[in-house]
Amino acid sequence: MSASGFVAKPAKRAAGDAYGHLALGIWLLVGQNGAPTACLNAESLLMTQRLYYDDSFTHSFSAHVVETFTHNGHPAVVLDRTYFYPTGGGQPHDTGSIGGARVIDVFTRADDKAVVHLLDGAAAGEVACEIDWTRRFDLMQQHTGQHILTQAFVQTAGAHTVGFHLSENSVTVDLDAEALTAGQVATAEGLANQILYDDRPVTTRIIDPEAAEGVRMRRVPDALATGGLRVVEVQDFDMTACGGTHVTRTGQIGTIKVVGVERYKGGQRIEFRCGGRALADYDVRVGVTGKLTNALTCGLTELPAAVERLQNTIRERERTIKALQERLVEYEAADLLANAAVRDDARWIIAAFDDRDAAALRWLAGRLVREVGVVALLGISGEKTHVICARSADLSQDMNALLQAALAPFGGRGGGNPAQAQGGGGAATRDQVQAALAAAAHPHP
Repeated sequence: MSASGFVAKPAKRAAGDAYGHLALGIWLLVGQNGAPTACLNAESLLMTQRLYYDDSFTHSFSAHVVETFTHNGHPAVVLDRTYFYPTGGGQPHDTGSIGGARVIDVFTRADDKAVVHLLDGAAAGEVACEIDWTRRFDLMQQHTGQHILTQAFVQTAGAHTVGFHLSENSVTVDLDAEALTAGQVATAEGLANQILYDDRPVTTRIIDPEAAEGVRMRRVPDALATGGLRVVEVQDFDMTACGGTHVTRTGQIGTIKVVGVERYKGGQRIEFRCGGRALADYDVRVGVTGKLTNALTCGLTELPAAVERLQNTIRERERTIKALQERLVEYEAADLLANAAVRDDARWIIAAFDDRDAAALRWLAGRLVREVGVVALLGISGEKTHVICARSADLSQDMNALLQAALAPFGGRGGGNPAQAQGGGGAATRDQVQAALAAAAHPHP
């Protein structure tokens, strides 16, 4: 009904022609007594009957194309009636097919609120429509599950939902609680699942927005496509203003499982899975834990202790390896120092390696320059060269300048300070790196 008290209805035409002048965009404005009073173009009214509001389970239907155009390079159609849900209210759009063309997006046009179906091919006239039921039912499970879990947190923890995200891969609610204990999360999850076990009816109805007391909503929508405020009610548990698609009984959700809790914008973000997603998530976890228990030869409940023992063993072995590496570096440093070339009151060590990583090279350089009067030019060969130039604190040579000279043959880059600099370049053999280091030290050998 319009603000002036009129109701818009599609004009009728001859028997057997069910779509009348709707395909031409002509509507009759009918007074409350049923008498036609005016004729309007459909572009100024809500062009599409949104059948998903009353029936979220129908996924095969026929409709008539009332408008065709191109949007972002793709064919787009408006139907006289649709069960396809357009993106909105935090819920993604449906997919499927219309007249054999794949539906790649569904959205509400801003100016006239028509439901636009974006396709990968053309469609016209009377068309057969098919919604991807697997996707639709999954979104129904997640969305209704969100209503229930949200209300469960309100009742058990006094935590209210301030944000909701639903995608193909995840579903989260953001709560206004600064902190939640594991026990509080478990209690809310338990209540939510009890509502599923009760198999309570889930119903929808349209109410006057002025009579919305007791209905959970963050704000009254700017525009109401349903002629009033659409309320989704879980019997004796929750009433939420919502335009999305939902199951008709809570048992159809199957299960609700919280899989993650994290701090988010001063509150708590709860990630969860419902129905088929919860089962798929459980299958993944069973597969992973099964492989771990087999590898560690333990039961599921023994897994944390087995992992802790393994971590302790790894840490102990890492300490042993570090101690052995330190001893090895001491021997290697002593050998390099003993064979260093002495020039200008400094011991010059020029060495290239093909079996080191950058961290080990830095370690060796650091050990060498702890001695007085040492300049160390060290490099690693391979697909990527790495060079480090370092000197003792009592010397004054510019290591950054030496580094640039050493890397030049390999198109390398790097930097540092006068006491130590490092960088890398392209591929080189050990002999090539050794020659580049020696050339950088010129006129010193």
